[in-house]
Amino acid sequence: MVKKHSIKVIRYKNQFKSNWDDFVNEAKNGTFLFQRNFMEYHSDRFDDFSLLFFSDDELVALLPACKIDTVCYSHKGLTYGCLIVKKECKFHLYKEIFTVLIDFLKDQNFTELIIKTIPSIYCEAGNDELPFLHQFYEGSVEMNIGSVIYSRKEISFSKSIVRNAKNAQKKGIEIRKSNDFTTFWNDLLVPRLEERFNKKPIHSLDEIIYLKERFPNDIELYAAFLSEEMIAGTVLFNNKNFVKSQYIASKSSYNKLGGLDLLHYEIIKNLKTDYFDFGTSSEDLSTAENPNLLSWKEQFGARTIVFPTYTFKINQPKI
Repeated sequence: MVKKHSIKVIRYKNQFKSNWDDFVNEAKNGTFLFQRNFMEYHSDRFDDFSLLFFSDDELVALLPACKIDTVCYSHKGLTYGCLIVKKECKFHLYKEIFTVLIDFLKDQNFTELIIKTIPSIYCEAGNDELPFLHQFYEGSVEMNIGSVIYSRKEISFSKSIVRNAKNAQKKGIEIRKSNDFTTFWNDLLVPRLEERFNKKPIHSLDEIIYLKERFPNDIELYAAFLSEEMIAGTVLFNNKNFVKSQYIASKSSYNKLGGLDLLHYEIIKNLKTDYFDFGTSSEDLSTAENPNLLSWKEQFGARTIVFPTYTFKINQPKI
C-alpha cells in the first residue's frame, strides 16, 4: 500500500542555509552548483524563489529556483536545475512533492514552471521522474545536444587527435594546472567569445575568482603553455562522478599548434571520474547542433547526450 505524505512548502531563507547545503551533499542529484554559496554569487541578478519541502518536519526535497514575472525557473542562473531529492525518495513521494509544487505555484499566481533538468548520468541513482510526469501536463520540451565521454570503458581517441597531441608536445607545449584565471579570461576566453559569437562569458572574472575561492577543489583551470605563455585553457567543474568542461578557449594565432587537442587529450586520458562532459554543442541562440564543434568533441570519443528543458503550464494539467 502506498503511503500518503503531508507535504509542506517553505520559501528559502538564510536561516535554512546549513539545512539546504547538507541536503544537497546527501542528495542523489546534488552537485556543488546547488550549494548556496554558488547560487548566491549572482543574487543581484536573479529574484530567488528557491523552495524547501517537508514531510512531517523532515526535509524531503529542494527546488533551486528564481522567478521572472509569472514564470518560475529552475534555474535561470545555473547550468541546470531540478527537484533535488535523496536516493531514498521513491516515485510516489516524488510525485506527491511535484503535485504540491504545482499547486503551490498556482496559488502564487505563476503561469509556468520551466526546469532545465540535470542529466541522469550526473546522478547517483535514476533521476527520470520529471520526464515521466511531464506527459501529464500541458507544456513543451526543448532539447539541447551535448557530448559526453563514458570513461569506464577504454577511451577511443581519433588518430588525428593523437597525432596532433604528439606534435604539440614536440613543439614544446606543456599542460599544467594554473590559478591564473585573469590571463585566461582577459587574453583567451573573452576575446575568443567576442570574436566567434559576439558574446561574453556567463561568469565575469571577479565572479569566477569568487567561486574558485569558495570551491577550490571543485573549480580548476588547466592550460597549455608555450614558453610560459598561456595559449589554450579549459575551466573544469568537478563533481562526484563527472567532470564538466565549463569554458574552453585558445589564442587564435596558436590554433594550428594543437594546444587544445593536447590539453583535452591529457585531461581525458587521466580522468578519475565516470564521465567527462564537454557541454552543449548547439548553435548560438538555437537548439540545432553545431556540426564542427560536435565533430571535434567526438574525436575524443564523446557521444551524444541531450539536455532537456521542460515547460509546465501551471493551470493546464492534462489529467
